[in-house]
Amino acid sequence: MLNAELARLLYELADLSDYIGDSPFKSRAYRQAGRYLETLQTPIEVIAEGGQSALEAVPSIGKAIAEKILQYLETGTIRKHQELLSQVPAGILEVMSIPGIGAKTARQLAEQLGVHDLESLHNALEAGAVDAVLGAKKAERLRLTIDLLKKSRVRRPIGRVLPTARQLLNQIEQLPGVERALIGGSVRRMQETVGDIDFLTATRNPEDVVEAFCKLPLVKLVYAKGENRAQVFLEDGLQVDLKTVPPESWGAGALYITGSKAHSIRLRERAMARGLKLNEYGVWHGSERVASETEEAVYRALGLEWLPPAMREDSSELALAEQGKVPQLVQRFQVRGDLQTHTRWSDGDHSIEQMLESARAQAYEYLALTDHAEMFLQGSDWLSLFRQRQREIEALNERTGGRPYLLNGLEVNIMEDGALAVPDLLLREAELVLAGVHDAHGQPADQMTQRLMRALEHPLVHILAHPTGRRFGKREPNPADWERLFRRAYELGKAIEINGYTTRMDPPTPLVRLLCESGAWVSLGTDSHRASQLWTMELAVGLAQRGWLTPERILNTRPLTELKAWLRERR
Repeated sequence: MLNAELARLLYELADLSDYIGDSPFKSRAYRQAGRYLETLQTPIEVIAEGGQSALEAVPSIGKAIAEKILQYLETGTIRKHQELLSQVPAGILEVMSIPGIGAKTARQLAEQLGVHDLESLHNALEAGAVDAVLGAKKAERLRLTIDLLKKSRVRRPIGRVLPTARQLLNQIEQLPGVERALIGGSVRRMQETVGDIDFLTATRNPEDVVEAFCKLPLVKLVYAKGENRAQVFLEDGLQVDLKTVPPESWGAGALYITGSKAHSIRLRERAMARGLKLNEYGVWHGSERVASETEEAVYRALGLEWLPPAMREDSSELALAEQGKVPQLVQRFQVRGDLQTHTRWSDGDHSIEQMLESARAQAYEYLALTDHAEMFLQGSDWLSLFRQRQREIEALNERTGGRPYLLNGLEVNIMEDGALAVPDLLLREAELVLAGVHDAHGQPADQMTQRLMRALEHPLVHILAHPTGRRFGKREPNPADWERLFRRAYELGKAIEINGYTTRMDPPTPLVRLLCESGAWVSLGTDSHRASQLWTMELAVGLAQRGWLTPERILNTRPLTELKAWLRERR
C-alpha cells in the first residue's frame, strides 16, 4: 500500500507551500488529503485503477491532488513536489520537522542565521544566535528537542529498554478509556536492539487516550500528536509511539504495530493476491471486514497459521505458516534453571545464598553457580579454596532440600591458542564447566575457529559460553566458522550457550538460526552477576525464539535428574 508514502509527500507539499508563501488554501488541502490517506483502508493504487474520476470521488481529493497521485503512481515522483524542493534550502524540511518551527520561523532562521538543516540549527543554538532571533525560552526548548532527537537515533540493547517499556505499559493500561494495551515493534519481536518503543491501545475514545498518554510522567517532549496516535520522547531521548484502534480491530492492530515491516508487506501482498485488503483495522473483502479481533483470525483469513512475534522477520516463516508447520517455540515457563551465574566467590556482587533466594523467586528447579575458575588460582592453596565454596553449596542444598538445587559449576577462560586457563584438576571438581573467550578478541576467523574448536573438544567442557563475545557499544561479534563449530558441538553432544546478559544477547539472531539448524544442544544463561539480573532469562528465551528453537533442544528445560545425567555422560 502506497497510502502512507503519498500522505508523507502531501504533508511535505503543505510545508513547502507554506515556506514559499503560497496560498494557505493549498497547504490546507494537501494536509487534509494526507490525513485522509493515512486512514484510508483501500490501497490508493486500487482506487486509481478507475482513473482520475475515481480518485476525485475520494473525500479530500480534488482534481489537482488526483493528478498528483496519478503522477506518483506512474513515475514515482510528484512534479510540484520536486519543483518546490528546488526553491527552498536543502534540508529545510528537516528544520520544519522540529516541533515549534513552522514555515515562518524556518524562513526567519534561514534568512537571518543561514539555518538550512539540523546541523546548522544546532550550531546556531550552541552559538546563542537563536536566542536573539526567537527569544531565550523558545531557543532553550529547541535545544532540548534537538538533543532528544539525537539521542533517539541510537539503538539500545533490549534489556535496557524492556523495563521502561513495562513501566509505561502499566501506566497506559491505567489511562481512562483504555480497554487493552500491548508493547509492539522490535520489543515484542525480542530484537536484540531497539530504536523506539511502540504501544497499541484499544479504545472508544482515542483522542482522550492520546491526550492522557502525552501527559504521562516519563514523557519529556511531545513530538507529534494526532487523533489516534502520538510520538513522544523520554528524558534519555528514547522515542515512544502510541497507536490506538477500536476494540474490534485489536488483532489487526496488534499485527500492524508488531511488524516487522518486511513481514507486514508480505502479508499485505498475500491479502491483495486473494482479492483482500489488510490494514491495522482488519482484513477486508470490499467494504466487508472479514477478520480483525484477534491475530489468529487475521492470519487465518489469509490462509496462515498464527506466527509468534519473534518469527515475524520475513525469513521463510510464511511458508511454514501456510503448511501449518510453525514450530512450538520454547517459552519462559519451560525453563527450569539458569546455567550461568556468578557470586562473590569471583566477580559477582551477591552471595550464593542471595542468588539462591532470587532463583527461588524465579520458581527454578536448579541454578548453576559458574564463578570464574581463574579466581581460585589467586591463592596458593587454590584447590582447598574451591572445596570451601563446594562445602558452602552442599550445605545450602542440604538445608533447602535442593529447592532449588545449586549446581557447583565453573566458567573458564579460553586462551589465545584454545587451551584452558586453569588446570584440569580444578575443572574435574566441578559438576558443570563452561568455556568462553574473555580476552584477545578480534582474531582472524580461521584462528578464532581453531581456538574455539580446541576448547569445545576439551573432555571437561560442557558448554561454549557467549560464543561470539559480542558486547553492545564495546565489541562486535568475533568472526569464526560458526557452521563448522556448531556442527562439531552436535557431533560431540555438547552445548552452545545463548547468553541473555543485557549487553551481550549472544549469539546474534542469524547465528541462533544456524545453531537451530545444526541440531546441537543449547543452554540458556543470564551471566548474572547480581541476584536482580536473573530476570534476563526472558531475553535469552526471546533470542532462542528468534532462532526458532523448541524446548526439546534446550538443556534448561530438562528436569534436574536428566540434566545431571547429561553432565555426567560428557565426562
